[in-house]
Amino acid sequence: MYDIIGDIHGHADKLEELLNTLGYAISDGVYKHPKNRQVVFLGDYIDRGPKIRETLHMVKSMCDAGHAFAIMGNHEFNAICFHTKDVENGGFYRKHGITEIEQHLETLRQFKYHKDEWNNVFLPWFHTLPVFIEFESFRVVHACWDDQHVDWLKSNSIYSPNGKTISVATLAKYASKQSTEYTVLEELLKGKEFDLPDGQEFTDKDGAIRSSARIKWFNPIQNRNFHRDVFLGIGEEFGNLPVAEELKVELHSYDSDISVFFGHYWLKGKPDDPHSKCICLDYSVAKDGHLVGYKVDEKEFVVV
Repeated sequence: MYDIIGDIHGHADKLEELLNTLGYAISDGVYKHPKNRQVVFLGDYIDRGPKIRETLHMVKSMCDAGHAFAIMGNHEFNAICFHTKDVENGGFYRKHGITEIEQHLETLRQFKYHKDEWNNVFLPWFHTLPVFIEFESFRVVHACWDDQHVDWLKSNSIYSPNGKTISVATLAKYASKQSTEYTVLEELLKGKEFDLPDGQEFTDKDGAIRSSARIKWFNPIQNRNFHRDVFLGIGEEFGNLPVAEELKVELHSYDSDISVFFGHYWLKGKPDDPHSKCICLDYSVAKDGHLVGYKVDEKEFVVV
């Protein structure tokens, strides 16, 4: 029996509230369910929120005790790249520019006096987080499920169900942006994007101007009638235009009978379709939204 929890982003108080609502209680300093249910965390534990360190301790301690599973989010992967030196080319595998520092700033601040813990406990743990997990009746990934990408990870030994360190060699290939490693990790952890036509641009949640939009790969082809049905975060003028028939099919979609759970997309409001085969559990807790859980066996959302 599993309870899946979406992106936390350092909101430990909300996580405690959700765990309590789901029936978990602290036992020997770790959250545990009296009926031995297990949590599956969908990534993005760090950045943005007020209690990042506390969140990491809660999540990791549950995993260490066998009460939870955790996968990697793009923020954990970005942290690995941000803090790993590129010995061959100089610098780090993620730039230390203003945008990158701002995205990671709360984590840097909150670990200012806990650097040993960050460098020797949590960063090494990030390396071991799997990019996806397949359970008997469902699967989880942070941003996008793509069978070909998943198969490639399996065949290239980057993925292991017990955790496989993302090596410096993998980071070097990823950083080239011309490699399969880059495409696979970028799309599974950050989603697929599509270049918008006719110079279309929009401003994303962080204030950046973008000319490409993330694809709603989780929206079935038969529901892709307008651009707002296939792209995330675009303006109304472009969003209200009808989608060309060939584009409906061309854009990535999910057609498996196995349910897949993911986070990442900063959806608004509350989830309303517990029987969908594709269920997003990121409802913008770091933007005054909700932290969302899902009871797999009962097909029920729990929202705080």
